[in-house]
Amino acid sequence: MRQTITKLYGTQAQASAAAEALKADGHRYVFLVPGAEPGAAEGTADPETVRAIMAAQIYKSDAEVYARHLAKGASLVTVHAMFGSAQRAITTLKSFDPLPDAIPKPPVPSRFVYSVHTPFSSTFELPLLTEKVAYPAETVSGIPSLTRRPVLFTGRIMPFLTEAAAPFSRMLSLPTLTKSATPFSSLFRLPLLTRRRESAA
Repeated sequence: MRQTITKLYGTQAQASAAAEALKADGHRYVFLVPGAEPGAAEGTADPETVRAIMAAQIYKSDAEVYARHLAKGASLVTVHAMFGSAQRAITTLKSFDPLPDAIPKPPVPSRFVYSVHTPFSSTFELPLLTEKVAYPAETVSGIPSLTRRPVLFTGRIMPFLTEAAAPFSRMLSLPTLTKSATPFSSLFRLPLLTRRRESAA
């Protein structure tokens, strides 16, 4: 894995010294493109210069921008720094007083702040579909929530579908198998494990 670093210099002597320093530091992929000779068409991107810059694996659109600077007398140094050596290469290039970057760097995106109230959107850095509503899925889809009061089978993990005595039958509009308060024991004629103590008269 390599990182491409490119710098412009006001003179060819500066660029040559920077390129030699990079090679002395162990960088293998160093490219130097000297500026135009005096008398050349100033500010015009020469096709040969563009191709020379592209030979250093620079995109054509960027090469054309650099070529216009080279037409004004600047020189270009490009290094493909191997993994772990990019910062050394940048330090070396800066030590030879380069010109301001001709290609503006893309803005650094602001850091996403994780919110426990919107875990999915926060994790994947997605915009919220809706904000400041108690039941966002209901608002977006139009489907009513199964419950509006989160309880637990314990109370904290998932809500009950209903608090009715026969929730499954009521949810599917089915008749109950029995109206007994102890349906399982009554169905299989099993004794109760415990009985509610009747209050003393």
